[in-house]
Amino acid sequence: MARRREINAFSLSFLDIISGALGAVIILYVAVPKSNPNEKKLEEATKTSQAKDAQIAELKSELDKLRQLQESAQKVITENEDLKAQIAATPVPQEKTKDGEDLEVGFKFKGNNIVFIIDTSLSMLAEDRMGQVKAGLKMLITSMPAGYSVDIVQFPAGRRNAYRPLFKAIKPLNREAKLDIFDFIYALKPLGATPTRDVLNFVFKEYANVSDIVLLTDGEPSLHESPLKDDIYDLLNHIYKLNSLKKIQINTIGVGQEVLHDKTGKPYQFLRILAEQNNGFFVGF
Repeated sequence: MARRREINAFSLSFLDIISGALGAVIILYVAVPKSNPNEKKLEEATKTSQAKDAQIAELKSELDKLRQLQESAQKVITENEDLKAQIAATPVPQEKTKDGEDLEVGFKFKGNNIVFIIDTSLSMLAEDRMGQVKAGLKMLITSMPAGYSVDIVQFPAGRRNAYRPLFKAIKPLNREAKLDIFDFIYALKPLGATPTRDVLNFVFKEYANVSDIVLLTDGEPSLHESPLKDDIYDLLNHIYKLNSLKKIQINTIGVGQEVLHDKTGKPYQFLRILAEQNNGFFVGF
């Protein structure tokens, strides 16, 4: 009987331990919070929705920018159309020859016998001034119809010569003359100083029937192949006296930003006064 009691006592103790452990497990299962699959899905869906909302907001911002650009472009197009309409409505200035033939020109010349004087000094390399003069003069010559007679004189023409004419006379502006002028312009290369006095004296002496002179230059007059500058006021007075009887219209075109920006500088003042004293126009580019 004693042995049977010991076995029962051991069995009850073991059962108590097992029951206590099971109770602890149940308590932990109840006490510890458990994740809900639906909550995870809701959280992921919320994040996805927020990301999509951010993308939509970004796309709306880009769309607003594109609309602003479209409005700006449309405004520019409208302004350009208005400008084109104004230009189309503006009458083209015309000159008439002695025979009454209408000639469309870009400048108001006194007559039809014109000598173009082109500065080919070394400073014409800056800002591609030589290239600009070549392009502009080609366009002008191309637009001038028959009825004009011209010659082209460059200055300087190397170290030996202060100037070099193309035809050495005013020649009718026919197709052959235009081709010769284009070849002459193409070969022009900047070199040397700016002997403006020498070339003007040459034109006054050699072209008896010239009605207009067009001087294209970028710098202050200087002595031929010398660093010394010419006295612009003495030169202006000299040309004024030479032209007192001939009444040639002298037109000036300033080349380069350096000339045009400094309106108190000698190059600008020389070109402006030379044109004013001789009833010509003064423009710049």
